[in-house]
Amino acid sequence: MSPVRLPADMRRRVWRRWCQVGLLVVGVAGSGQVASAQGVQRYSDPQDDFPISAAVQVPAGAETVYVSGLGPASDRASGTTTAEQTRSALDQISAALGHFGMTLQDVVQMHVYLVADPRLGHMDFDGMMQAYRARFRSGFPARTVIEVPHLTNPHWLVEIDVVASRNDVNKKRFPAK
Repeated sequence: MSPVRLPADMRRRVWRRWCQVGLLVVGVAGSGQVASAQGVQRYSDPQDDFPISAAVQVPAGAETVYVSGLGPASDRASGTTTAEQTRSALDQISAALGHFGMTLQDVVQMHVYLVADPRLGHMDFDGMMQAYRARFRSGFPARTVIEVPHLTNPHWLVEIDVVASRNDVNKKRFPAK
């Protein structure tokens, strides 16, 4: 199987975006704004107000937790719209992270899987963003949103997995039993 080759204009856009991220990282490091040895560093394009980090750097030795994909709670209160289900899924993730003494602010990487909303005929990116923006106002994770044909639960419109890393490794807490 041969690799898929992107069209030239898309390759240029991707390359330009990665160069911007690279220049931003070099610019931050070269400007004397060196991170403390224990802090998670988040890099974003200062020209872009989209609420994600272009890159996140986690220091060696930081405590890291991987949370498998979670969807909305199984009760009817979790909602039927993408926005409602995203809020519920983020609540589920928040609870899972809480067992490790972490919060959503410790999330450094997020994958969001969206199914087309049958009422709209396409994925509801705006609905997901509405719930996302309500929970993430700063300290944004690096994030990818992927449209999928279906999820394991046929009632889910969203499933999210995350990687979280503790900013202060000196304040370790052990998982709740």
